[in-house]
Amino acid sequence: MEILLNEAMVLAAVMAPVIAFFVQLIKSDINTRWLPYVSVGIGIGIGLIFAVALGEGLFLYGLAGFFSGAAASGLYDGVHSITKGGE
Repeated sequence: MEILLNEAMVLAAVMAPVIAFFVQLIKSDINTRWLPYVSVGIGIGIGLIFAVALGEGLFLYGLAGFFSGAAASGLYDGVHSITKGGE
């Protein structure tokens, strides 16, 4: 189990910038309170696409997508709070 989580975290670190890019593209079209959920959903979707394209396990890449979506939403929230002065 530990090996699975380690692999998922490495994959999440690689996928997080990709997820953040897609979230930035659509953030003006949706309410900001939904962005973390959308980010996780996009992360899982991209993770599953990577899994199918590379012929790897769906669970591992789906889990990595979940982690990267969560990381990307945290990245968005952190940058948003800095640019808005913590309001």
